Amino acid sequence: MYSLHLFGENVEFDHVGLAVRSMPDDLEKQKIFDPLQHVNVAFINVNGLRVELVEPVGERSPVVNLLKKNQSLYHLCFRTRNIPESLEKAKENGFHCIAKPVAAVAFDNKNIVWLYSRQYGLVELVENL
Repeated sequence: MYSLHLFGENVEFDHVGLAVRSMPDDLEKQKIFDPLQHVNVAFINVNGLRVELVEPVGERSPVVNLLKKNQSLYHLCFRTRNIPESLEKAKENGFHCIAKPVAAVAFDNKNIVWLYSRQYGLVELVENL
């Protein structure tokens, strides 16, 4: 199988993010509020695939427009040990950084950064120390 290292060689897939209008009732206790992104998130396992459900909290949420278009696929997320190195590699591969790295509540305040590519869409990199 062909290997493509868009963000560097030591970067691994972490999860897929799906926008949801509201969390399933049985996940209410697991959801995490992220005040910076105006979302609630919860992680689930779907047949071995880690999925982050992302629920908007107010109209300023980044997933509101997706849901208005009836789209649920939000992003792919990859773990990296070195965000600056991964950003350089991503830039070489046509990605644009759309927000500075910030600490994310859902990842125990590890840094995340958002990237976009016309070919691959929205990607999140999360710091994996």
